[in-house]
Amino acid sequence: MLPEISKIAKFRIPVGEDLFLRQCASWQNLFHLPSSYRYPTGSIQGYITRLNWTDEFIILEKEHNEAFEYFIIDRRIESVKGPLSKAGFEKALKEEAIELPLIELSEMDWIINF
Repeated sequence: MLPEISKIAKFRIPVGEDLFLRQCASWQNLFHLPSSYRYPTGSIQGYITRLNWTDEFIILEKEHNEAFEYFIIDRRIESVKGPLSKAGFEKALKEEAIELPLIELSEMDWIINF
């Protein structure tokens, strides 16, 4: 799906078996996390542009005020680092030994809601 469509189509993208990214009625992407993550109401709000995950980590980039913020979610201990700058994100990836590229949403498996 084309990136510009992600702001107008209602969709969701499965992230593993228990999490997903979805387009909500306010036209913002919400990354739904188990409530135990306790990061604002279990969601990271905003226009998420790139994402990737393993069984241990989820990494994502989100657009905010014409810039980008980055997050690292440690699924093992249910913690969220972020928002981070690009430099802070790259440093945190090295500290955690995460070798995972961010993938454009347009390359993900989409489920369109009609």
